[in-house]
Amino acid sequence: MSETMRAMVYRKYGGPERLALETVARPAPAPGQVLVRVVASSVNPVDWKMASGAIRLYMPAKFPCVPGFDLAGEVVELGPGVTAFAPGARVHARIAKPGAAAEYAVADVDQTATMPDGMSFELGAALPLAGMTALQGLRDRGGLPMTGATQRVLIVGASGGVGHLAVQIAAAAGAEVTGVCSSRNVNFVSRIGANTVIDYTRPDPYRNTGPFELVYDCVAGDPAPYLGLVKPGGRYASCMPGPKTFLRMLANPVSRRKVYPVMLKGSAADLAFLDQLFDAKKLEPAIDGRATLEELSTAWKRSMTGRATGKIIIEVAPS
Repeated sequence: MSETMRAMVYRKYGGPERLALETVARPAPAPGQVLVRVVASSVNPVDWKMASGAIRLYMPAKFPCVPGFDLAGEVVELGPGVTAFAPGARVHARIAKPGAAAEYAVADVDQTATMPDGMSFELGAALPLAGMTALQGLRDRGGLPMTGATQRVLIVGASGGVGHLAVQIAAAAGAEVTGVCSSRNVNFVSRIGANTVIDYTRPDPYRNTGPFELVYDCVAGDPAPYLGLVKPGGRYASCMPGPKTFLRMLANPVSRRKVYPVMLKGSAADLAFLDQLFDAKKLEPAIDGRATLEELSTAWKRSMTGRATGKIIIEVAPS
């Protein structure tokens, strides 16, 4: 196996124009890690936000930086002491440090799961970060039980990467789901499991709606526009938390409507749970588009518009 690989790299903060295809050293797996030949990756907003420097206070880039947190591929080498996987295993993961936009990447065993037989590499790459963010936002921050749920749930940004998976997870749990999206995505959000769809482009879109036990905001980090839709004792959670989310969270001890940021924790167990939903045909990532590794900057620009329906896949290698 070659000691080098192709990877997309940026060497200082900036926009997609900073990305360049380079030949770099292939990583080696440490204890508790596996080396994966990456077949597919996917784009998440955190990739280009990190590259821009906008979130450097809590997610600084280490230059030169290979971006990307989602991958699907084949295990080619085990780190010392690893017995959970064998070479050739089809796996996917949300890796702890960026590096998925490359031909090879290392993944921690506790963040890696074996892909179901019926799952393609592109669907495997689409699921980890967005799927676990959706799951943890609904279950851990939103208090939604994963079976027998009876809550009314409002999902803002229901056609996006996290939102469209949150709709399906909440519906599979039994919740009554209302999705919020633009006019062009109303049919899509209804088709993936929302009981009701709100077109936010219409005048006064939230009139005569609610209250909800949970509002999951996958678009913005300001709870103010939505707290009036949360019933007393209910929760607002945001996977795009801004300063207003954290400030409002300080009032949780005395407020009847709780506010929580969603901060993803990589988990092989959570990824396996999502895989079970996929196997049961209750969850499937939607693919907005595909790009080659060399076209990553174009894929980022598409993600930056905020108009992607589902996930953007990066085809790194032939499957």
